[in-house]
Amino acid sequence: MIPTPSSALYLHYVVKEGKVNELLGHLRTILDECAKEDDFITAILHQTPERPLELTLYELWRGTRETFAQTQGTRAYRKVYMEASRPLVDSVQVSWDTPIHVWGQFGPLGG
Repeated sequence: MIPTPSSALYLHYVVKEGKVNELLGHLRTILDECAKEDDFITAILHQTPERPLELTLYELWRGTRETFAQTQGTRAYRKVYMEASRPLVDSVQVSWDTPIHVWGQFGPLGG
């Protein structure tokens, strides 16, 4: 069951030509670090075969967006990732969502 409150971080990357594998390496590194965090629930990284320069990352965290900013936003490994990934992408769209119901292994949200 997903604890409430929880927050979902959604990132859509448009990657520079020839830089996908390098970005994937940085994403794997940061997600390996995120997975060690107590507030981390899960992350899913997607690549669309028809648009190979586009990646989508969905992260689910315990707590609010504000809690994330206070704790995760200050992590040294996150700052390293931000600096390393910036030159590899043409754009990143970021949005924050509040999960209200989940199907699958996490069961119903709430409770």
